[in-house]
Amino acid sequence: MKKYIIFIISLFITYSSFAQNASKTVNTDISDVTVFLNGAQVNRSGKASLPTGNSEIVFKNLPSVIVPQSVQVSGKGNFTILSVSYQINYLKEQEVTPRMKSLNDSLELINDKITTENNLLFVYNSEESLILSNKNVAGANSGLSMTALKEAADYYRTRFADIKTKQTIQNKKIKDLNETKQKISQQLNEENARKNQPSGEILVTTYCTAPVNATFDLSYVVNTAGWIPSYDLRVSDLSKPVDLALKANVYQSSGETWEKVKLTLSTGNPSVNNSKPQLNPWFLRYYTPQVYSRTSSDKKRAERPTMAKESMNIASESAADYDLPTTASSYVEQSENPTNFEYTVAIPYTIGSNGKQTTLEIQKNELAAIYEYYSVPKIDKDAFLLARVTGWENLNLLNGDINLYYENTYVGNSYLNAASSKDTMDFSLGRDKSISITRTRSKEFSSKKLIGINQKASIGWEYALKNKKSQPVKITIEDQVPVSTDKDMEIEVSETSKGTYNTNNGFVTWKFDLKPAETKNFKLVYSVKYPKDKELILE
Repeated sequence: MKKYIIFIISLFITYSSFAQNASKTVNTDISDVTVFLNGAQVNRSGKASLPTGNSEIVFKNLPSVIVPQSVQVSGKGNFTILSVSYQINYLKEQEVTPRMKSLNDSLELINDKITTENNLLFVYNSEESLILSNKNVAGANSGLSMTALKEAADYYRTRFADIKTKQTIQNKKIKDLNETKQKISQQLNEENARKNQPSGEILVTTYCTAPVNATFDLSYVVNTAGWIPSYDLRVSDLSKPVDLALKANVYQSSGETWEKVKLTLSTGNPSVNNSKPQLNPWFLRYYTPQVYSRTSSDKKRAERPTMAKESMNIASESAADYDLPTTASSYVEQSENPTNFEYTVAIPYTIGSNGKQTTLEIQKNELAAIYEYYSVPKIDKDAFLLARVTGWENLNLLNGDINLYYENTYVGNSYLNAASSKDTMDFSLGRDKSISITRTRSKEFSSKKLIGINQKASIGWEYALKNKKSQPVKITIEDQVPVSTDKDMEIEVSETSKGTYNTNNGFVTWKFDLKPAETKNFKLVYSVKYPKDKELILE
C-alpha cells in the first residue's frame, strides 16, 4: 500500500512538471511600427497567465523574414525571462482567411451561373436540332400546298433567327463568366501561395514563483520594408514663397498587415554598416598601366544624366479658390535624435503586405524664392521660368525626386540633392511664350578676310528681347563664343552690349529687368584669327 501511494505521488509530480513545461501560445497585436529608410521595427504586445515554475511561451504567426538578432522581449509582472529564441515554422496549420473564404464563395457562385447558362444553351441547341429534323420531314412530304409551305418557311426563318440570337447571347454570357472565373481563380491561387508561406515564431522561457498575469512586449526588425522620400514643390503666385512638402512613400512585404498602427518614420538605416572606419598603412609600389580599348557598350554604361529632366507642360484644369483639406503633415510631430530624425504620425495607418507604396505627407514648409526667367537662344528660343529657392539647407532634407507644380499644373520633375553645398536651388517651372526672344546673324558684323599667313573670321549676332506680359520680369540670357585650344588660334570679343564675358568658358551673360511691353536689343560680336591653311567650324 505504501509503495502504491509513493507511485501515485511520483506520477502526480511528473504530471505537474510536464504541465509546467507545456508550451503556451500567446496572441499579440501590433501597437506601433518605426519605419526606417530600409527596414522597419515592429512592436507587439500581448497578455498571458503564467503558472508557478517554468513555462514556454510561443508567439506565433509572425513574419518569416525577421532579423533574428533584432528580436527583443520584455514584460511586466513578477516573473523572469530566462531565454528568447526565434524559429521558422514550415509546418504550421493552414488557416482559411476571410479573403479566401470570400473568393471561394464567389467561385462557387460563378460555377453555378455557368452551369445555369450552359443548361439554357443546351435547350436552344436541342430546339434547333428539333426544328431541323421537322424541316426535313416536311420537305419529304410532297402533299404540302404553297400556302402551307410559305407559312412553314416563315416560321422556320423567324424561329431560327430568334434561336441564333439567343445562342449568341448565351455564348457571350458564358464567355464573360469564364473570364471572371479565371480572374477569381488566379487571385485565389495568389492567396493560397501567401497562406502556404512559412511563419516565424518567437519562443520565450519564463520562470515565476507564483501564478501571475503577465504582459509581454515584443519588437523585431524586418528588412522587407522602408520608406522613400519625395517632394512636391508648388508655386501658386510669383509674389509668394514656394511650398515644399516632404512625402513618405511607405512600403512593406513582410507577410503581415500593419492594421491601423501608429507609424513613426525614421531617417535612420539599420542595414548600413555602423562600424567606424579604420585606416591601414598605405604601401606605395610601382605598377605598369594596362591599356585596353573601350567598347561602345562601356561608353553607354558610363553615361549618366547630369541635369534634371526638362520640364514639360501638361494641361490641367486650374482649381478655383477654396479651403484645402488638412493634410497628414498636420498630425506629424518631428523629433531630433543624436543620429537621425523621426516623424511620428498621430493618425493610425494601415499598410498592406503587398509591396505597394502608401504615400503620406509628413512635413510642409514655405521657402523664400526669387522668380526669374532664363534663356539660351542658341539652343532654344523659349524663356524658362525659374524658381531660385533658398533656406532649404536648414530643414534637414533627404535626397529625393521632386514633382513641380505651377498654378496647380504639373510642369515636370527634378531631383533634390541634399548633399549639395549650394545655398540656392534652381527649379524650372516651364516655358513662357509671353517672353519673345530672337537671335539672328548680323550681316554687318560678319566677314572673313586674309591677313598674311592667317585668316580672320568675324561673327556677329543680334538679339531682340520683348516682354509681352502685363508685369515686369527679370531675365538672364546666355550665349557663348568659342574657346581657343591652340596658341595659333586667337579669339577677340569686340562687342557684348554690356554683357559679362567669361574668358575661361566663353560664356556671355546678360541680365535685364524688363518692364511690361518693353523691348531690349543687344548684340554679340567676336572674331577668330587662325592659320589660313586650317579649317574651323564657326557656326
